[in-house]
Amino acid sequence: MLAYKVDQSLRRIYQASRDCSFVIVLIAGGLWSGCDLVGGAFNYKPKDLQENLSAEARALMEQAFKGIDTSVRRDYHTHILGMNTDLNGTFVNEGWQSPWSGLLHYIQFEVYKSSAAITDVEQADAQYLARLKDLIQHMPHAGKFGIMAFDYFHNEQGQPDLLLTTFHVPNDYVMKIVQENPDVFFPIISIHPYRTDATTVLKQYAEQGVRFVKWLPNAMGIHPASETMKDKLEAYYEIMHEYDMVLISHTGDEKATEAEEFQNLGNPLFLRKALDRGVKVVMAHLASLGECTEEDASICPPGTPYIDVAIHMLKEPQYQQLLFADISALTQDNRKDNLNKVLANTAIHSQLINGSDYPLPAVNIVIQTRTLESSGYITAQERTALNEIYDYNPLLFDFVLKRTLRHTETGMKFPHSVFVEHSLLPTD
Repeated sequence: MLAYKVDQSLRRIYQASRDCSFVIVLIAGGLWSGCDLVGGAFNYKPKDLQENLSAEARALMEQAFKGIDTSVRRDYHTHILGMNTDLNGTFVNEGWQSPWSGLLHYIQFEVYKSSAAITDVEQADAQYLARLKDLIQHMPHAGKFGIMAFDYFHNEQGQPDLLLTTFHVPNDYVMKIVQENPDVFFPIISIHPYRTDATTVLKQYAEQGVRFVKWLPNAMGIHPASETMKDKLEAYYEIMHEYDMVLISHTGDEKATEAEEFQNLGNPLFLRKALDRGVKVVMAHLASLGECTEEDASICPPGTPYIDVAIHMLKEPQYQQLLFADISALTQDNRKDNLNKVLANTAIHSQLINGSDYPLPAVNIVIQTRTLESSGYITAQERTALNEIYDYNPLLFDFVLKRTLRHTETGMKFPHSVFVEHSLLPTD
């Protein structure tokens, strides 16, 4: 895979992709194939993996599954995306679909499409789902995957704002996929708490047996501890507590969607409001990007890394049965420097769960096995084997990588418990 095999040249692409000049060069030179180079540069089909892996890659894969009860293996963070509004209600902001509306966002979305093997926008939903199912089907031991709906950005009047919404995945669409594939997926719905019908809809899904709810505060405009929206939030949290529902909420800064204006809403401390109401909470990404800002100086010293705040919260006795974190995205190049910190904090390992954050593992530029090797998380031999697995199945690669990497000094790895159904979370 190109993103793993080149070094300084790719690093320059990675940095330049945040600069308008790079976009202009791509357009002027007609080099839209660059989206494949930083996105889905896959060489082989998932179905061919078993027959063609080298002995070394096969041994690494088998070692990754060793000790894992695959009947309860879980991925609690898998995205569903789509753009066929008339068919499924899915939505992508028009500003991300045209270079004339926003060049950087257009490039970003082209990369996402490449990574998810979307080649025809008219069939985007079907192609995305087919690719995801293909990756899962051709894993040696799949387990089940929690697929996420994604609500619109809403203002405090409870009205959706499409201009501030990057993408939308309806709950009904997720439920339909789950109903058609119950052995593969379980549902994670998304209901904005400011909606005028928020508690009504939340209770309806709760009574259907749905137990997981997805928020991305930075991108959805949700303040989890807003005083202005206190009544709505408390009613929402009460239903979640009553039905033993779990809030999977993004924590830390957000880079995959439009969120710059609302980054501080990813402060994990805001989730205390839900926790103090008895709601189980999963801090997605373990707040591994960003730091406390001047805006929140009253609750945490500016400059304090969000991940340090999150780890401290996980250790607080009153939250031991309520607070969890997923390790999704921790292997990405912009987050990997936190791996040692997480691996060293063995006291929180029993509260960690796995999530792939798919399709991001398939955006091959964001995961650099070269730097994971140079940092000491994996060996050169492991890197070669992992790259081979990636070329067939980036979702399988994500699992094997997390089972393989180790603390650079102590050799500590993530325990088996991270990768299976958590005993304190509802069964799916």
